[in-house]
Amino acid sequence: MAAIDTLMAKAVADYTNWWGVRKDDPTVAAMIAEFRVYVEGGNKYIKVVQESVGGSRSVHCFVVAKDTVKFKRGDILKSATWKAPATNFKRGNVLEGDLACIRWTGAL
Repeated sequence: MAAIDTLMAKAVADYTNWWGVRKDDPTVAAMIAEFRVYVEGGNKYIKVVQESVGGSRSVHCFVVAKDTVKFKRGDILKSATWKAPATNFKRGNVLEGDLACIRWTGAL
């Protein structure tokens, strides 16, 4: 889904910008190069995972794959655990271009 690619690119760009002027430092440049965001599929939710230095991984956010009673396809949900999203409310929607909630640390 191209919309999720946009979400992932925004997270990586936010990480790069977070370093500011230090991003020219060789150590920081290496950390930026190692930071990546990728997708692990699922039936109800698509898990977006971020991996940083040393291979440490965490769930960046979840994206709703199919309409449910409470959420519609493309809604961005904050992570509650490695396997489940927080289902209290949506943070945005990738299909509507509502990505204001996306930071490199996850969905706000």
